[in-house]
Amino acid sequence: MNKREGLSSKIQKYRNMSKREKWHQIYSNLWVTPIMYAGLFLLLFALTVWGDLKMEFGDMMPSILSASYKLTETILSTLTAGLLSLNAFTFYGVLTALTTFAGQFSPRILKNFMMTKVTQRTLGIFNGSFLYVLLCLLFLNGETVSQYTLIPVTATFLTALCLGSFAIFINHIVNWLQVSNMEEDMKRESIDIIDNSLLSELDPYRVEEEGTINGQLPEYQGHQISIDDSGYLQTIDFVPLIEEACKDDLIIRLEYKVGNFVFGSTPLLTYWKKEGNTTIDEFKYNNMFHIGDGQTEIQDIEFSINKFVEIAIRALGNDDPTTATGTIYEIGDLLINISQKAKFTPYLTDKDSNLRLILQNLKFDDYLYIGFASTRHYARDNVVITIELLKVLNAIAQGVSKRDYPHVWDFAVYTASGFEYEYMHHLDNGKFYNALFNIAKTTGHEEDYRNLTEKTPRKANEVESLVMS
Repeated sequence: MNKREGLSSKIQKYRNMSKREKWHQIYSNLWVTPIMYAGLFLLLFALTVWGDLKMEFGDMMPSILSASYKLTETILSTLTAGLLSLNAFTFYGVLTALTTFAGQFSPRILKNFMMTKVTQRTLGIFNGSFLYVLLCLLFLNGETVSQYTLIPVTATFLTALCLGSFAIFINHIVNWLQVSNMEEDMKRESIDIIDNSLLSELDPYRVEEEGTINGQLPEYQGHQISIDDSGYLQTIDFVPLIEEACKDDLIIRLEYKVGNFVFGSTPLLTYWKKEGNTTIDEFKYNNMFHIGDGQTEIQDIEFSINKFVEIAIRALGNDDPTTATGTIYEIGDLLINISQKAKFTPYLTDKDSNLRLILQNLKFDDYLYIGFASTRHYARDNVVITIELLKVLNAIAQGVSKRDYPHVWDFAVYTASGFEYEYMHHLDNGKFYNALFNIAKTTGHEEDYRNLTEKTPRKANEVESLVMS
C-alpha cells in the first residue's frame, strides 16, 4: 500500500510539473533519448524485414542493389562487432569527458554536458544502429529468401551515419573542453532561467512600487504549513499558488526560496486568511512545492551562478588566471542581465492588486555577493585577479540600473578593503587604485573614494594624476 501511494505521489508530482520542468526531468537522463531512438530503429527494422522477407524486394531489384544471403550475413556480422566497439569507445569518451569536467571544473556541470543534443543523439544513434543490425542478423533466413536489398543497404547507411556522428561527437567533446565554449553554453542556460523564472513567470504579478501594498501586510500571527520530507526546494508552482490563494482569499509568505534545503517538519509557508474559516486544504498547497535530492537550474539562478564560481575558484587553485578572469567576466555579464531585467520587490499581487504572495527574495547585492565573494576571498592575496575583479565591477556599474550603483560601490569597497598584501609594486598600486577610482567615478562616489584613501593620500594622488593624464 505504501509503495502504491509512493508511486501515485510521483505520478501526481510529474503531472503538476510545468512543461519546462518535464523537459528537464526527462532529458537530464542519458537513457531517455537512446530509448526513443531505439523505438524508431525498431520500426525501421520491422519495415525492412517485412520488405525483404515478406515482400521479397531483393528479387525485384537490380543485382547492384541486392546481396546474397551469405554476403548479407557477412555484412551484418562485421557491422555488429564494429558498432559494438564504436559504441563502447563512445561511452568511454563520455566517461572521460565527465571525469575531466568533474575534476577540473565542477561536478555540477556534468548535467549540462549530458543534456546537450549532440551527446543525447549520438548515444541514441549508436544504440539504435547496433540494435538494428543485431536483430536483422537474428532474422536472416537463407532457406526462404536468396536475395536481400533493404536490410544490407539500410545497415550500410546506418554505419555511415554512425561514423559521421562519431566524428561530430569527438568534435563536440573537444569544443566543450574549451572553457570559453562551456561557459557560453552555461550562460545561455542561465539567461534562459532569468527570462523564464524572473520575467515571464513572476514579473506580471510583481508590484511596481512597494508603497501600493501599504496596509495589506499582515500584522498578526499567521497559520503555518509544514512539510514532511527534507530536501532541496527545486521548483515552486508560482502561478497556480497565486490562483489558489485568490480562490481561498489568502496572503501567503514563503519561508524558503528555491534552492534552499528544506528540513522536514519545519514551516514551509505561512498564510493569513482575510475572512471566514481559516481551514484550508494544506495538501493542495504542499503539492505546489517540489522537493528533491539536489538542486536544479529550472528556477534557481543562484545555482547557475555558483557553477561559474566553482570554475573560477578551481582555476585559481590550479594557477590558471586566464580561466579565472574569463569566468569572472561571464559572471559580470549575468549580473548585468539580472539588474536590467529583474524587479527585486518580494510582493506578488493578483489582477485586482490584492497582495497574495510574499517571497524570500534576493536583492542585487545578494547576487553580487553570490557571484564574487568566494572569488574575492581566494584571490585576496592575488593582485592581478583582484584588479580584474575591480575592472569587472566597473563594467557592471556601467551596465546596471542606477538603482544598483550603491551595491556595486559597497562591494568594491569590500573587495579593496579585504585585499591582503605586504608590498605592492608601484605598477600594481597604480592599476589597483585606478580601477577603484573608476568605479567611484561611474557610481558617483568620488567623495567616498577620497575618504577611503585619505590614509594613503600618495596613492590617491597617483591615481588622480594618472586619470587626468
